[in-house]
Amino acid sequence: MNKLYILLILILITSCGNQTKFEKQIEKLQSKNDSLHSELKKYENKFVFDNVTIRQYPIKNSTVKKGTKYYGELVFVAVVKEDFLLFGTEKYKSKQEYNIKNPITLKTEKGDWGGYKFEVDIVNDTTKLLFKPLMKNKLSLKHKNALYNEILFSDELIAN
Repeated sequence: MNKLYILLILILITSCGNQTKFEKQIEKLQSKNDSLHSELKKYENKFVFDNVTIRQYPIKNSTVKKGTKYYGELVFVAVVKEDFLLFGTEKYKSKQEYNIKNPITLKTEKGDWGGYKFEVDIVNDTTKLLFKPLMKNKLSLKHKNALYNEILFSDELIAN
C-alpha cells in the first residue's frame, strides 16, 4: 500500500512539473501573440502597396503611324484583380480635378495581374493616353491612401 502511495505521489509531482512547463510555454506563446498583434496594429491604416510600377508598351507588333490603330497594354503593378482603369485620349477639368472624357473601363484578363489591354486610333501626330485607377477591392478601399483613387496619369504617342 505504501508503494502505491509513493507511486501516486511521484506521478503527481511529475505531472505538476509538466503542467508548470506547459504554463510557461502558454505564457511565452501568449507574449508572442500579443507582440504580433501590436505589430499588425501599426499597419492597420496603411495601404497595402506603397510602390506602384506603371509601364505602357505596344502589343501585336503595333506601330505609331498616323491613320493606323495602335494596340497597347498598360501594366500597373501592384494591383488587385477587382480594380479597373478608366482609359481615354481626352481630358476635361471638373470642379477640382481632371477627368477622362468618355472613358472606357479596362479590366485585367483572366490570370493577367496588372495588364490592361487597350487600342486607340492614331489620327494626329501626337495621341495622349490617359489612365485613372478605379479601385473596387474592399480591403484596398479600406486601406487606400488619400489620392490613389483620384490620380490621373498619362503617356503620349508620337506618330512616325
